[in-house]
Amino acid sequence: MKARGKSLGLEAAYQVLENSRTRHTALVERMYEPARLFTGPWLCKTYTAACERTRELTAEAKIPRQRLETIVQAMRDPLKQERFRYLLSAEGLAAVPKTLAQRINAEQPVQTPSSPAEPKPLISGISSEVLDLLQDWYTPPQVFASLRRMLPERQLKAARLMIALNRANFHYAQLLSTLTPLSQLADPWRPKRKFADVAVEQLAEMEIEFDALNDEFLHCASLCGTWALELMAARSYLDRLMENARVVRYLAQNFPEQLAKLQTILDIPMGREALVGHTKRTRRRRKHLVF
Repeated sequence: MKARGKSLGLEAAYQVLENSRTRHTALVERMYEPARLFTGPWLCKTYTAACERTRELTAEAKIPRQRLETIVQAMRDPLKQERFRYLLSAEGLAAVPKTLAQRINAEQPVQTPSSPAEPKPLISGISSEVLDLLQDWYTPPQVFASLRRMLPERQLKAARLMIALNRANFHYAQLLSTLTPLSQLADPWRPKRKFADVAVEQLAEMEIEFDALNDEFLHCASLCGTWALELMAARSYLDRLMENARVVRYLAQNFPEQLAKLQTILDIPMGREALVGHTKRTRRRRKHLVF
């Protein structure tokens, strides 16, 4: 009886999943873009706001890496001296964090080659990976209508951008769709919409700039967590160095500029302040266009 009950339970679960998948597919099939599309001025305004926000978030994501580079530059020259390395060994400070040592020695981290992923089936023109990414986000149905116009690879990139920028809405999806190159559209033979007051050459330049900004942002966003962890390990090691009187005295006598840089890094508070900037903003926060 227990085995039969377990079997019935699994069948019921599979049936629920299948019903959910069927409803999901039917919902996607009924998704259409609204008749009200971008106008030329609205496109330019939305594009400018999106680029500004992406640049700011990219700069914010780069902060841990920039501080890591400051530490690396400050430590590289002292570590070239045998006397300094001997001093660190004598004081029990020779064990530099591995990632910091790799950066100081300009070593490239070993990357294991990844096998190409097999293409997954589309659900009414939408990549199943995109549906998995957006399943926990409130996503208006019209978003999928814009995504459907793109190839699966472009859909995945668009979904990652919407999540990373917290812009899972139709206007941003339509902007991504509008600025998608012909080669990445599901129907490249379909003529692209023209906009008043926006020349074809200007639209092409917007596509290139928008893609470059988004690629850089996604790259920095994917590595920001790694950089932050490396920065924490490097700061912990610097704390130990700065607590050692002999090491500080040696750096002050032989590398005063490097010592000042290291002290500047340690003066920055840990936690979120270390990632989003040290100085407090005194001016009013800039308002962004809400898509």
